[in-house]
Amino acid sequence: MDPLTSTERPSRAASRPNTTKRNRIPLSCTSCRIRKLRCDRQHPCHNCTARGVDKLCMYANGAGNARRGRTTNGATSEIRSKSPITGWLRDEDLFYRSGTHWDSVLAELASLRLAEPRKLQSNGATFHDTGLTAVKGCPSGSADELLTVMPSRSAADKLVEAFFDPCCFLGPITCAIHYPTFMKEYEQHWRNPSSSPLSRLALLYAIFSVSISFLQNETDNYMGLSETLATLYHTKSGQCLARISTNKICVQTLQAMLTRSVFEFSLREEWGAGIIGTMGSIVRLAMRQGLHRDPSHFTNITPFQGEMRRRIWTTLAQYDILSSFHLGMPAAIHTADFDTKPPRNLLDTDLEESMIEVPPERPFTKDVPIGYMLTKDSILRVMRRVVELLNSTEPEVYEKVLRLDKDLLDVYTGIPEYLRLGSWDDARKESPFLIIQKIHIETLYHQAVSVLHRTYLRGARTDPTLRLSQQRCVDSSLILLKYQASIYREAQPGGCLSTIQGYSITPDSENFSLAAMVLCLHLHYVTGKAHDEGSRDCDRVRYIFQALEGSRDIWKDLVGGREETRKVALVLDTMLDLLRPKISLAHADLSSSALDQAPSNGYILSAGDAHFAEHGVTLNDDPSTYILQSHRAQDTNNAAAAQPNIDMTGFDWDAWDSFVQGDDFETAYSSLLLSQEPASQDESLVNYLS
Repeated sequence: MDPLTSTERPSRAASRPNTTKRNRIPLSCTSCRIRKLRCDRQHPCHNCTARGVDKLCMYANGAGNARRGRTTNGATSEIRSKSPITGWLRDEDLFYRSGTHWDSVLAELASLRLAEPRKLQSNGATFHDTGLTAVKGCPSGSADELLTVMPSRSAADKLVEAFFDPCCFLGPITCAIHYPTFMKEYEQHWRNPSSSPLSRLALLYAIFSVSISFLQNETDNYMGLSETLATLYHTKSGQCLARISTNKICVQTLQAMLTRSVFEFSLREEWGAGIIGTMGSIVRLAMRQGLHRDPSHFTNITPFQGEMRRRIWTTLAQYDILSSFHLGMPAAIHTADFDTKPPRNLLDTDLEESMIEVPPERPFTKDVPIGYMLTKDSILRVMRRVVELLNSTEPEVYEKVLRLDKDLLDVYTGIPEYLRLGSWDDARKESPFLIIQKIHIETLYHQAVSVLHRTYLRGARTDPTLRLSQQRCVDSSLILLKYQASIYREAQPGGCLSTIQGYSITPDSENFSLAAMVLCLHLHYVTGKAHDEGSRDCDRVRYIFQALEGSRDIWKDLVGGREETRKVALVLDTMLDLLRPKISLAHADLSSSALDQAPSNGYILSAGDAHFAEHGVTLNDDPSTYILQSHRAQDTNNAAAAQPNIDMTGFDWDAWDSFVQGDDFETAYSSLLLSQEPASQDESLVNYLS
């Protein structure tokens, strides 16, 4: 053996790991390589077509790109775009999968990439998928039945026009539907109604039901059948959704479900477990579509699709937190579960399906309708964190409360000028729907402040460090009652809110009942014998009491067929009768030092916060003046007949305190009745509640 040869071999062997070899890309599909068959490199190939497994005909990255192109269903087109954290989105049907799903592991296996993993039938098993379970009480109808009640083209045009009318107020739902795209599909429907997909029919029927239900002036031709027709179209929308497989949902399906929820929000009797269940189902379906992740994480979503997904998610998130807030339930969407950014302040005409990038935002003016939804969203995002803090099982840290309070104040000061509520004299010069938008934003902010700080009302009696929470809670509650009085006044014939069309805010809304109860408890604290005499303010106590009297008059005047209104009216009447002797005693016992501290020209409720001064909430504004004198006179004349004979000496203030700290209204209401002697619960109380 040549010694040179023997010495060179180790050197060559040692150098092999350092050489760079080109990795060959398999040209055959995965199935043919496993079975060692000749592949014709088509998509699908001849062998996979013969075996009936077209979906499993997969090629390695880079194989057959020239032959298949970029728009096929192969491995190249099925881009699973990873987010910075985890998860991917399939290009075909946009189903989101997080890192906890087994299919996300398959995405990392280069030798096995499944286009439809849920349809894998290797053992002969078949997965049967049912329709959307979020639609209750809506059995799926046949295709012919779904079209039989479709209104005429002329009637449908009027309903669609009313739904998208910028002078009507239906909330953020109109921003979640791109008007140009909708009208294009609307024309396609009338060219061939039988070919319209179920999601389109569901959205159409949902729009019809909302238009008839809310926009009465546009539907006078229905001759008293508005309620029946609205319910019929609502049912038909549900039947369309019930026929849609959960594996076939799309963005339009979510739009239809959100529009249906607007109709359900208008039905007081639907509030409760039904709304919570509906919203929870829609949230899960939206998350399955990946709407809770910002579109910037996914490369296979166009700019137009991404912007519309932001709009739909923002609408859904607002409905979720508002329904959860009013029902006292944890929200289905948690702040840590989504990172979807707010949409941009743009007109529908600024967005085109073929655009390559989203145009820059427009200035915030009343000419861009989505500005209201964005302003409202900035408040609701902080309100969601407030609700999460209140529902948390972990001990509260007061620093978090103060941080949330600052965040609320920051978003409040950032409200665009055209959405700020000024004087009512100026408001009468504006359109009613713009006034409603301003009122909604104002009440949302003060509701969030009130619930954030109300758990510290009791502690503020003994802990001076909590006095800020007491002041903020009471001030916001007072402002809410002022808005209640203003809305009540302007809703009367001739008022600026008397002709509003669409969703409005009423004086007997849940927005104002909690504020009144908080103030009742606050007066009980500040007029108690154990309370510090020097902390009382005669004028402030009298102002709060007058505000409660004005609110009580409104609730009593609006008592009708709604049980909740009757209960609130009864509770307020009882509370004021219990507090009236204490208020009189407080006026006699107030120290002169407390009176000297009150400015003679009116006491600003929150002297430290300039935004309260903007509302002019001073003692010079007597809330009782907002109540029509005729109604107050009528209430005074009928007071003896309407007043139940209730003994307040045994009232359980601790139970009421528990309600203000977070319990439900029914618990507090029951405690009021149970605190009475059996003899005092006479027929007058039964008649009052019946």
